Amino acid sequence: MFAEDLLREVRRAGFAPSAIATYVRKIGARAVGRLPRNVELVRSVAATALILFAIQFGGALLLSWAIGRRTGVAYLISSSAVLLFASFWILTHLGLMHATRDDRPMRRIPFPIALTMLRLVSIPAIVLLIQHQVWPVVVWLYAASASTDVIDGVMARAFGSESRIGSVLDPLVDIAFNSSVFVALAAARELPWWVAGLMLGRYTLLVAGTFYLYVFRGPVRIQPTAFGKLTGVLTTVLLGLLLLGLASWSDATRGRLKEVFDVGLGVLAFATIIQVIFIGLANKKSLEREPAAEEAPRAGKIVGDVRWPRG
Repeated sequence: MFAEDLLREVRRAGFAPSAIATYVRKIGARAVGRLPRNVELVRSVAATALILFAIQFGGALLLSWAIGRRTGVAYLISSSAVLLFASFWILTHLGLMHATRDDRPMRRIPFPIALTMLRLVSIPAIVLLIQHQVWPVVVWLYAASASTDVIDGVMARAFGSESRIGSVLDPLVDIAFNSSVFVALAAARELPWWVAGLMLGRYTLLVAGTFYLYVFRGPVRIQPTAFGKLTGVLTTVLLGLLLLGLASWSDATRGRLKEVFDVGLGVLAFATIIQVIFIGLANKKSLEREPAAEEAPRAGKIVGDVRWPRG
């Protein structure tokens, strides 16, 4: 993702400013140079973006009609910005558009990637609906968006369309999706800020750990662990049940049950933070006994937990 061959040169130079500037220039030229060699793929990205924009426009009309003009316009602007950024990111990472099984280059965006992008552009709608506390719609949209996280993986495996770019984009979208929902609920005073803070701390550790491994140690690969998958599923289920409760609970039921959900989500977040820290420290200790990763790059594991490169 960061061009390992170019990063090795930066590491050898001790991350000197001139080496970093050269890296930025070379990686930019490499990304631009791929575009004319992948015309069909570029067209596929543009077509996917247009289809998603049409869906967003329809959603903006519904929000404008049901809630108000400002909400519809806010969604269209924010979701379009997100879609533009995602499309640009994919275009600059065409080198990752390879099948995972046989490393063959792909000529079109796989449908699972389009589903992942759809989940990404649904984030502004969920955030706006939480702000307006339209809980029944929030529940349905959250359930539909969260289900795409399962469907895209199932379809990718079923049709042999697993890709390197999907293995990177999917967990990044998951982090953006969950973080946005937790922050929106905390801002709406429907979730304690300490719970949202723990969740943000968990995702910050994952992203920062991945960045550190890739930039300073060598290439990594994204591979969820069983514990990471289980906590992710439990978090999604608990959050979905909480949203369902906000849509249907009476005041008395809310008083009895809501705090239990708050504490449960906080405990899950704290448990994953502890796991990330201990695994990171354990693998760091083993790494200190191994040769430098620059000379013989090895794959590490991240997401689900953060692991250091191992032989």
